[in-house]
Amino acid sequence: MKFHKKHEDIFVNIITPPDDVEATSEKPAGNAGKDPFCVYAGMRHAVGSVIKNEDGSETVCTEDGSWQNT
Repeated sequence: MKFHKKHEDIFVNIITPPDDVEATSEKPAGNAGKDPFCVYAGMRHAVGSVIKNEDGSETVCTEDGSWQNT
């Protein structure tokens, strides 16, 4: 597992399980020290990140730091 710094940059990502992560922008969406984020597979993802599930459903990172089905 990668060791994360508390104040690392976070990005809005599109995640395809099991472990394919694609950033939607080269610019950070925020900083893990001050902005909300969600954790998936040991990585921090900015609010708005999407997990595209195998069944076609999507799960989105929300402001409260949880993943919600859409």
